[in-house]
Amino acid sequence: MNDALNQLLGRSSRPEPDRAARSEEIADLVRTTLNLGRQVSITVQQLACAEPGCPPIETKIVVLGLESKRWTIHAPVSEVDDDTVRNTLTTRPEGDSA
Repeated sequence: MNDALNQLLGRSSRPEPDRAARSEEIADLVRTTLNLGRQVSITVQQLACAEPGCPPIETKIVVLGLESKRWTIHAPVSEVDDDTVRNTLTTRPEGDSA
């Protein structure tokens, strides 16, 4: 993939094992916080945000199950702490509007 596309998708051209590990930690925290079973899929992605006024990088959390939900945290995965994840999930349990 070329560098421009990687930048647009919020990806680095070099591997980031810390980001992958942190994404897994966040997914586990989501599963625990929402008391979800293993049959529910959770994705955590770092993406570039192209919307006006949006920080350049955001973290998307998506829960895929009978009732799918998504949340956006306006920070890179590496800067998202556990308290922010818990607060986001508990203050907006319905998720972000589509």
